[in-house]
Amino acid sequence: MGKYEKLIKRIFEGKSDITPDEAVNILKKLDFKSTPTSGSHRTFRKPDRQSVTIVLTQNPLKQYLIEKLQETLKQEGYNNE
Repeated sequence: MGKYEKLIKRIFEGKSDITPDEAVNILKKLDFKSTPTSGSHRTFRKPDRQSVTIVLTQNPLKQYLIEKLQETLKQEGYNNE
């Protein structure tokens, strides 16, 4: 199992130790593009998908952002198995 698969598994398990950098990396891996922003937030967009905003100063991520990542992964065809 590679590092991205392990990260996806941790996200689906609802682990509370997911970092903003890990979230950014997984969104980039899913071909989400970062839109120009300033400050502590970074928004990622992909056509026909909901945008995902990551708060870069929240380390670890709050539960609602982990749930948003789970929802995004499901939309991309991943499941929690």
